[in-house]
Amino acid sequence: MVMALFTHQDAQLGELEGTGYLFLNKDTFPASMQGVFFGPEDQADVMESLVDTDPVAFKGIMYKKNRAGQIKGTAVEVTVDVTQFREVSMGARALLQAVEEEE
Repeated sequence: MVMALFTHQDAQLGELEGTGYLFLNKDTFPASMQGVFFGPEDQADVMESLVDTDPVAFKGIMYKKNRAGQIKGTAVEVTVDVTQFREVSMGARALLQAVEEEE
């Protein structure tokens, strides 16, 4: 399996500024938006507090691959759950899962 490596872009998670992205995961049914957000180490406590709490707004890029294999980035603003947090060499990392909108 070949996995595309997406480019980190400027992003916002709630009030936090950092870098990250969302991507469309077609390996799940139905397809879901997942992503990652990196913030500064001095905001690690704030980011960790978002795990398993109320959903928060994410503003940034969502990557989507078309049938020809081309990857397109689109600016989005969606509500996400922070599913996991970890401090890494790049700072603080949060894994994201888009929240389905109620109709």
